[in-house]
Amino acid sequence: GLSLLGLAFANHSICAQEVPAAVLSAEQQRIAAIAKACKSAVAVFANGGNGGGSGVVISPDGYALTNFHVVQPAGIHMKCSMNDGQLYDGVLVGIDPTGDVAVIKLLGRNDFPVATLADSDQVKVGDWCFAVGNPFLLATDFQPTVTYGLVSGTHRYQYPAGTLLEYADCIQTDAAINPGNSGGPLYDANGDLI
Repeated sequence: GLSLLGLAFANHSICAQEVPAAVLSAEQQRIAAIAKACKSAVAVFANGGNGGGSGVVISPDGYALTNFHVVQPAGIHMKCSMNDGQLYDGVLVGIDPTGDVAVIKLLGRNDFPVATLADSDQVKVGDWCFAVGNPFLLATDFQPTVTYGLVSGTHRYQYPAGTLLEYADCIQTDAAINPGNSGGPLYDANGDLI
């Protein structure tokens, strides 16, 4: 038999082994993808603390996508933050209430970081992905929350449930999506918007 001291020494030797280069490389790629993606994520805050959610910048002049139900309590004006530590004014410029989509425009600069768009038709069940946003409206420090998972399903449809909101041709994920993540981006393993 092994003594307790011998077992502790054997355990220490196992733990002290170097991490394989492939594991370290994969970790660095994941960290870089998340850093890239977080730059274009938006936290949306409704005026007066009456709600909010998330969004993603799609053009350098500040146009961003979010959900209609995120902007509805805010009206035509809201506050938006990004992980650059800045708070921006945002204005509503377009809505699709049934599809639960809205377009807002962030004001204050012409060089907003933009999400790289991927082809969502190429997404497959089992692909790694991550969501970035403002769950539970906790991004008061302007730093988005990241949840990591995989694609659980594609081409999902959710019927309206007592509301006008209808979700068609969606990507399903097991990455945690909580209240406040609404309107926020889902990225692939490269940090590209899917």
